[in-house]
Amino acid sequence: MNLPPEVIAVRMLSDFSLSYQGNVLHLERTNSTKAMQALQVLLYRFPDGISRERLMDILYADDTAADPANNLKVTISNLRRLLARAGLPESVTIRYKTGSYFFCSELPVVLDVRCFEEELAKAKACRGENDKLTHLRQAAQLYTGDFLPHLMGSDWAVIAAAQLRQGYFSCVRTLAELLSKRNEWEALLELATRTAALYHMEEWQCLRIDCLMALERYNEAKQVYDQAVHELSEEFDVKPSDELVKRFRQLSLAGQENTETVAEITDHIQEPQRQSGAYYCSYPSFIDVYRMCCRMMERSGQSAYLLMYWLCDSRGRLLEDPEKIAAAAQKLKAAIGRSLRRGDAYTQHGRDRFLVLLIGTNRENCAIVDKRIEKNYREDSAWGVSIRHSLHMAGDASFSLPDSGTWHPAP
Repeated sequence: MNLPPEVIAVRMLSDFSLSYQGNVLHLERTNSTKAMQALQVLLYRFPDGISRERLMDILYADDTAADPANNLKVTISNLRRLLARAGLPESVTIRYKTGSYFFCSELPVVLDVRCFEEELAKAKACRGENDKLTHLRQAAQLYTGDFLPHLMGSDWAVIAAAQLRQGYFSCVRTLAELLSKRNEWEALLELATRTAALYHMEEWQCLRIDCLMALERYNEAKQVYDQAVHELSEEFDVKPSDELVKRFRQLSLAGQENTETVAEITDHIQEPQRQSGAYYCSYPSFIDVYRMCCRMMERSGQSAYLLMYWLCDSRGRLLEDPEKIAAAAQKLKAAIGRSLRRGDAYTQHGRDRFLVLLIGTNRENCAIVDKRIEKNYREDSAWGVSIRHSLHMAGDASFSLPDSGTWHPAP
C-alpha cells in the first residue's frame, strides 16, 4: 500500500507489522506475546473496540492464571509502554471506556485487511464490468497470504483467516471468469501462479494449466501438471482429481499439428533412447496402461498381475513420519526398478505405495519377481521401515503370496 507518512499502516495478511512515517516499528521480539496479541485484536477491531470480557477470554481462555482480570490490566499497561517507546505520538494509545478497550489514534490508521474487504465490497456493488475488474484486481493485489498465521492456535484468528481466505478465493474465481472472457491470459496466468504459490490446491494448478494451454505453451503446462501430481501424491497422499486428469487428457491432444506425418508422430511419442528396466509412469498414465493391458488380455489370452507394495512399520502399521516415508519410498522405487523387465510398468500411488504391472507372466513368476524386489530392497533398505505386499490378477480378485505378506528389516 502506498500511503502518506503521517499514517499508521497495519499489516495483518501473511505477517504482522506496524509502520509509521515509512518505518516498520519494532515493538517486541515476537508477535505472539500477550501484549502483542492484545494489540492485534484491538487493531482488528478498530475503531469499534472490544469488550473487556471478550478480550480476557481471547488472551487467557487456555491460561491457568488465578486472576485473569488483573493479568489483563498488566498486559494493557505493558502494551501502552510498548507503543510509547516505539516513537508514536502520545495520541496513539489504548483506552478503556464503558467496559471496552479501544486502540485510539488521532492519526489515520489503515489496515490491509480492511482495504481488502473494502475493495471486495466495491467490486460487488459495481454494475460496470470495467470498474468491477479494477476493484477485484486491487483486492487480489492486497491479499498477500493468510491472516496472522502465527496465531493459528487462536479461535478468533482462525475464523477471521477462513473468512478472508474464502473472500480471496471468490475474488480469484471471478477474476478468472472476467479475464478469460477478455482473453487476458497473461494477466490471469500471473494471478493463478501467485495464488498457487500461496495455496497448494488443484484448482489453482488447473487454472495455471488452462492459461498456459490458451497461450499454447504446452511444455510449461505439462510441467505444471507434473508438479501438481507430485505434490498430491508425495506430499499430501491424495490422488489427482477428475479435473486434473481432464487437463492431462487435454494436454495429450493439444499442440499437435495436422501436418505431422506418421514418422514425425512416431519420433515424437517414442522414448528418446532405449531405457533399461521397467517403464515408470505417472499414476494417471498407469491407469491407461492397466486398462489397455486388460483389453489385450481378452484377445490374446495372456495373463497379467498387479502387485501392490506399501511401506509400514515393524508391526505392519502405516507410517506417519513424512521424512521417513520420502526416504524409504525412494529406496523402494529403486529396488522395484532394478527388479523388473522392460515390458513391465510401475508407478508410485500416494506417498507410501507402489503399483507394479507384470504382463505376460504367471503366478509362480510373480512370486519370483516379488522375492527379487524384496532382496533388492533388503540390500539398501530404510532403517526401521518394512514393506507389505499383495498380489492381484489383473481385472480379478486378489490372493496372498506364499509368504507372510510382510518383510521386516533386521533390528
